[in-house]
Amino acid sequence: MKKSALQKHDIYNKLSELDEEELGAIAGYIDSLHQKKHEEKKIIKLEGILKGYHIDLADLKKLTKETLGK
Repeated sequence: MKKSALQKHDIYNKLSELDEEELGAIAGYIDSLHQKKHEEKKIIKLEGILKGYHIDLADLKKLTKETLGK
């Protein structure tokens, strides 16, 4: 067997010993890691007249606050 298949089998055996509450906690933790990973990969692509210009997000937040009063 491949090493990855053995690891998956070992993980499955360990998870099968846990109760429902513990499994829920582990699933929540994995979901939070998954969500955090996807949040870090957000890329803003500038197109059109803004392409090639450096945009500082702090300045955009300041402008939004001033404009919308939030």
